[in-house]
Amino acid sequence: MSRASKLFFLPLLIIESCFFLFVSQQRFVDGDEGFYLLASRLVLHHKVPYIDFFYTQAPLLPYVYAMWLKVVGVSWVSARVFCALLTAVLGILLYDHVCRTTGKWAAGAVAVLLFATSSLVFAWYPIVKTFALAVLFLFAAYVIIVRSSPTSSNWLLVLAGLLTGLSIDTRSYIVVVVPVFIGWLAWGRTEKWVLRIAAFCAGTVLGLAPSIVLFFRSPENFLFNNLGYHAMRSGGGLVGEWQNKMMVVFGIFGGAHTGFQFSVVALTGVVLVLFFRKGGNPAFLALWIAFVTGIVSLLPTPASVQYFSIVMPFLIVAAVCAASDYLSGLSGSRARQARLLGAILMVAFIGFGIPSFRQYLFTGYKVPGLQGPTDAPNWTLQGISDVSKAIDRFIVPNEGVASFWPGYIFASKADPYPGFENDFGVDVASQLSAKKRRQYGILDYSEIATELASHGPRLAVVGNQVPRNGRSAAEACEILLRSEGYVPIVKIGNTVLYSFEGRSVTN
Repeated sequence: MSRASKLFFLPLLIIESCFFLFVSQQRFVDGDEGFYLLASRLVLHHKVPYIDFFYTQAPLLPYVYAMWLKVVGVSWVSARVFCALLTAVLGILLYDHVCRTTGKWAAGAVAVLLFATSSLVFAWYPIVKTFALAVLFLFAAYVIIVRSSPTSSNWLLVLAGLLTGLSIDTRSYIVVVVPVFIGWLAWGRTEKWVLRIAAFCAGTVLGLAPSIVLFFRSPENFLFNNLGYHAMRSGGGLVGEWQNKMMVVFGIFGGAHTGFQFSVVALTGVVLVLFFRKGGNPAFLALWIAFVTGIVSLLPTPASVQYFSIVMPFLIVAAVCAASDYLSGLSGSRARQARLLGAILMVAFIGFGIPSFRQYLFTGYKVPGLQGPTDAPNWTLQGISDVSKAIDRFIVPNEGVASFWPGYIFASKADPYPGFENDFGVDVASQLSAKKRRQYGILDYSEIATELASHGPRLAVVGNQVPRNGRSAAEACEILLRSEGYVPIVKIGNTVLYSFEGRSVTN
């Protein structure tokens, strides 16, 4: 790493940290954040995913966030700060890698600029989702592997395997990268290649320890939460609904803003790395990782454009390293023309990120999970925190509250009423027997109605829910609550607190 690259290291880290901290506090809340954070708080209170509560992802994220929350406190602000720090660390790791690969600080700076202004990054990494944590582990593993040589210590490959295993523990389908890494280590049959692969595999198994332990504690629960639920949640099975997948492909390449950004780096990387053989081994491996993670990101049913955020850092590495290598081989007018084209594409890339920046942070227009700009105030950190504070006014600490969206419980003093830890279980509850529902910690609509009829939870919270069965979920819940004698006591935005004790409404 050159002296100039080192001089820019700290300023870039500070600038991108400030940027991602700002984004983390302004970005509208995503619906999934509610169950991720409540799961983290439950783990903090010594509950176990899959066994004590329904949790539909690989197990590591709630444990990592629980450790952070234990140190800095339980709040939406502190959780989002952690997301921003994870993203900033990933960004500076990307800068360091590109600088070392190209020998140019400017290439590293361009990579960080593309990273920070990509809507697939700033919209999905600095929030409580699996992307930032999983990709940080995976990218660190990639850096170690691509820099390793037959003379390197095998302990570095153990570390790379450990990081890969932890990435899989965070987002399970990243397991598809393992064969890519093994193939890379075996390629060319260099000295001690078998031992190097064994070291990597040993580290991977060690990194998978959280999943392995939880699997052996309850194999059936582990498999249902990680696979069975996802096979049942839509009519297309675990991998299906191909029309939806084709729409996602169109969105990722042809979308107005994200599509342009993704297409620019993808086409640049593919053309220069595969056809012009530029960028060297780091770019080639990065492109392979982008390809396999892109394919697997399309497989879940239903698919979503946001899943491709995993791909973006690796595409940026491939594109920037290959472009730097290509420009180094040019001279005269061709070099000037190529640099001008590169500058135009970079400015366009940044420009296409601005509308998405406004949408995700300020207007709420076309943001997944929001019902348009008028719904945006209900998904701000302040709005959600106000609801949590209102809950605390009407309960005793650790009282069970039936919140139909778990995010309201996370920063309150309440506990989730049993079966309300996760708002996804009801989608598949009718396909399970009563015995299986009890085993997995899921309630169906009839069981929810029974609990409310018996006034099991004294307080219920309705708001921030997705439409179901042709009507809004909030409307269905409100009808059910009113029929069982619950009355509204507080309304904050579109969120209403209900109690069967009959207090008057306060706006």
